[in-house]
Amino acid sequence: MEGGFLQGLRGRLRRVPWLSLAYHRVRESLLPLARAVRTPYGFRFKGSAAMQAGSFEREEMDLVRGLLAERDVLIDVGANVGLYTCLARSLGKPAVAVEPLPSNLRMLRANLAANRWADTEIAEVGLAALAGEAELLGTDTGASLVPGWAGLPHRTLLRRTIRLETLDRLLAGRFAGQRLLIKIDIEGAELACLRGAAQTLQRTPAPAWLVEICLAENFPGGANPDFVNTFDLFFEYGYRAWTANAACRPVTREDVGRWAARGRAESGSYNYLFAR
Repeated sequence: MEGGFLQGLRGRLRRVPWLSLAYHRVRESLLPLARAVRTPYGFRFKGSAAMQAGSFEREEMDLVRGLLAERDVLIDVGANVGLYTCLARSLGKPAVAVEPLPSNLRMLRANLAANRWADTEIAEVGLAALAGEAELLGTDTGASLVPGWAGLPHRTLLRRTIRLETLDRLLAGRFAGQRLLIKIDIEGAELACLRGAAQTLQRTPAPAWLVEICLAENFPGGANPDFVNTFDLFFEYGYRAWTANAACRPVTREDVGRWAARGRAESGSYNYLFAR
């Protein structure tokens, strides 16, 4: 009942931009003051109940936990409030948390502080094909560089100008010889980020990549125009692809082309693992 009420309230607020802005500003100011809860993963965390309970992206979290056993550093692109960054730190692995939204950054820092991790690098930028600036729309886990993402009205006041960097310039040759795990969850802007990562894609040893790539979900117009190109970029650099879920099913060019033609991905996941 409460969940339905809150969902309805948010829907009504969306139709009144200044009320929606006021609601989110109050909520953002109060969240970092919440009590940190110990998660099933062993670290303390402030955030959504699903994240605290370990039910948020459970298959992806289990996959990342397994991958980090063989990886040296996590590059957490679209770190949000720090769930994956905290997972890496709890396993003794350093992380670079990349997050441009100030409200998410406050929660990210609160979560690191709750676990007394004062040595985690935070990059307050968005990643794209070129360095510069752009308008970030929305808030929480749905903030996006894509106008109209997840049905967000174009006249929303939930917008701000952020600094853009490329992944190649952010890493700038650091972590030489180390095995990177790069997680990218940036709400529809994946291809632009990867186009700024040519050097990183060619590193030795090659990074493993966990990337959210939606086909129809959340895109204005109901289709991701970059779906095939995002996979093709990885394939062109010699990477193989799998679904990032318990099935860990191989994904081929033929699969991707068929899904795009049908307008429906049959992978059972929005997240994909790339490695070579």
